[in-house]
Amino acid sequence: MAGGVAAEGGGGGGEGSTSSEATINAAERYMKEVMETFGDQEEKLVMFREIMNDFRTERTDIAGVVGRVKELFKGHNNLIEGFNFFLPKGYEITVDKHQPPPETLEFITLVKERDESVYRRFMDVIFRYQREHMDLIKLCREVGALFSEDYPDLFVKFIRFLPPT
Repeated sequence: MAGGVAAEGGGGGGEGSTSSEATINAAERYMKEVMETFGDQEEKLVMFREIMNDFRTERTDIAGVVGRVKELFKGHNNLIEGFNFFLPKGYEITVDKHQPPPETLEFITLVKERDESVYRRFMDVIFRYQREHMDLIKLCREVGALFSEDYPDLFVKFIRFLPPT
């Protein structure tokens, strides 16, 4: 699927490789990332396949693919930016890096709905983490202490937002 766009576009974006082996490897890595992100959302995977098939069969032009991919992966800037690898030069998708993903906003809203006081302390920890460049272990300890007694499910959800170590 994604390899079709790379072949059409000559691997014009991201990694800059034009060899077919590098393009195939990049397509496989990208598809793995898409599958891991949306493994529990089959409809998104089906929609992505449809977008790629429409492009491959020329039912959609590059601008149409860009718009549909950007909408489908809204809030997943890594997937949107990663898709640039498969686009021809001049068709790079840009994203607003200051807008948090929808899942982050949903989580913050959930914390606030559960307990306003815990929400304020949680946001204080997050802002201090950003401001002081706190390490992830310290962040986890502080958030864990905040959620552990009354809201252990929130801590489990919070952990999902952390980058892999």
